[in-house]
Amino acid sequence: MPDRVATLSQNFEAQAQKYGSRAFLKDKRDKVWTDHSWTEVSEAAGKLRAGLLGLGVRPGDRVAIMSDNCPEWIVVDQAVLGLGAIVVPLYTTSGLEETAHVISDSGAKVIAANGPEMVKKILGLSASIPDVAAIVAMHSGAESAPAANGTPAVMSAASVSGDAPAAIVEGSGDDLATIIYTSGTTGVTKGVMLSHGNLLANCEDALAALLLNDTDMTLSHLPIAHSFERTAGYYTVAMAGGTIAFAESLGQIASNLTEVEPTVVLTVPRLLEVIHSRVMRTVETSPPMRQRLFKMALTAGEQAAEYRHRGKPVPPLLALSMALFRRLVFARVRAIFGSRIRYLISGGAPLPTEINRFLSAAEVPIVEGYGLTEAAPVVACNLHNGKTRIGTVGLPLKRIQVETAPDGELLLRGPNIMKGYYKLEAETKEAIDENGWLHTGDIAKIDVEGYISITDRKKEIIVLSGGKNVSPAYVEGKLVGDKFISQACVIGDRRKHLSALIVPDYENLVDFLKENNLDPKNADALAKSRELKTLLQTRIREINKQLSDVEAVASFTVIPQPFTQENGELTPSLKIRRKVVQAHFQQQIDSMYGD
Repeated sequence: MPDRVATLSQNFEAQAQKYGSRAFLKDKRDKVWTDHSWTEVSEAAGKLRAGLLGLGVRPGDRVAIMSDNCPEWIVVDQAVLGLGAIVVPLYTTSGLEETAHVISDSGAKVIAANGPEMVKKILGLSASIPDVAAIVAMHSGAESAPAANGTPAVMSAASVSGDAPAAIVEGSGDDLATIIYTSGTTGVTKGVMLSHGNLLANCEDALAALLLNDTDMTLSHLPIAHSFERTAGYYTVAMAGGTIAFAESLGQIASNLTEVEPTVVLTVPRLLEVIHSRVMRTVETSPPMRQRLFKMALTAGEQAAEYRHRGKPVPPLLALSMALFRRLVFARVRAIFGSRIRYLISGGAPLPTEINRFLSAAEVPIVEGYGLTEAAPVVACNLHNGKTRIGTVGLPLKRIQVETAPDGELLLRGPNIMKGYYKLEAETKEAIDENGWLHTGDIAKIDVEGYISITDRKKEIIVLSGGKNVSPAYVEGKLVGDKFISQACVIGDRRKHLSALIVPDYENLVDFLKENNLDPKNADALAKSRELKTLLQTRIREINKQLSDVEAVASFTVIPQPFTQENGELTPSLKIRRKVVQAHFQQQIDSMYGD
């Protein structure tokens, strides 16, 4: 890590000077992985910085970025930060209304867009974003177009970039680096203002916890527009002097993992659930002998993990069994993530305990983290250093203070806490009290050793008509733990009982559909089929036995298509936006209650 610096751009330039021709970024183009050196990225950022100056971008101005993960994202980010301007990330999956809101609310002056579709999307919003002066097209071969009929000018990054790099401006840790619009589960977005100091403090503390170094490499597949990937998967890796490889797409992650052999992968529980489901399906279709071997291995692996998590040596007999199971069973599970993996970090949503125990048993180095954009974002992580407590999100990072309010809400204080919500003074005062504590909105318990357990969202508690409080997230976790249920949204606020919208796991239902002569391609017909509903009813009845009477799901409706980001039903970290889902399926919900 370079000597203490005031800004992210100063940190990056110090690293570029240090590492020079070494690879900083990798991406795959025309089926070949290409390295981009520190010097190359620094010079490209400097030349674009000169061009942005020519467009009139000055310290404090906002520049938005709409792009999937790629080297160009980093170049634009460093160009803007080095100007003392403010980066506003845009999600490529956001709808037109949300995109227009973020651009307009932030007052973005310039938008960097990667790809013809992204440029077209921005141009289509021209009437809603009159203050945008220019669109910089980041992709190679981009064509320029003058401003016309109320649309901003489009310029290729190549034409904008200057002949000589512009130096970075002097800055302070208090300077605003970015405004990240939180895609809350309510669907309401607010601009979180994070300073250079907020982000650098979080990077330094994460680096101290994970002990990353310049031999580490990440495979970046979560959107950099999300604070988790941006801070932990980009800025922290840059601070460590490591390398970032960009996955081709979600569908190519499996092959990319084995191609680049990363040491660190940031991911979300949904992807791990899919991997777990596929492994279990393979086991279930294996010969009986292999199934028994897997079950024995899993039992031994969970026992061995208990010792490791407590920092105790594994007993000799168990260690001997593990040596055998490691070679015969777990090697295949570990191979999914490549041979060099040091940290598989899950964040964005709670990791189901079953998945955590499975990966731990297979000796996959799983780390569950917790954070929120307002905290820049990493708050705690459950490290595998003899201090792991499955069921918690671990211990807070070094400089983060934690405590709970009388109602159980988790409060945070530290150098990583946001400056506030952009142009929302009342909301800022509601979120950060007079003593500097950030109110997270999460209900938590902190044990005597300092481990944090997140039990619910403060505003997502369902209050049944009988007055009983129920955690929808807890019930949903039980439902999606079933191999035949892919997604679930629990309903019931001010109702007499709980109901659920269920998206089946069609991949795990292949054999069932075949046995019952059901067409797997006709999702609408499947959702209405008596056979599928009877199967799910049986599964949910078993799940209800694990729940209290008030938590039991009394009725459900099968939803044919998954909840997605594109239709606004999921956040970018794949959490359910409950209000949006309920609005989309109001008729089905009412019918479950006889309304």
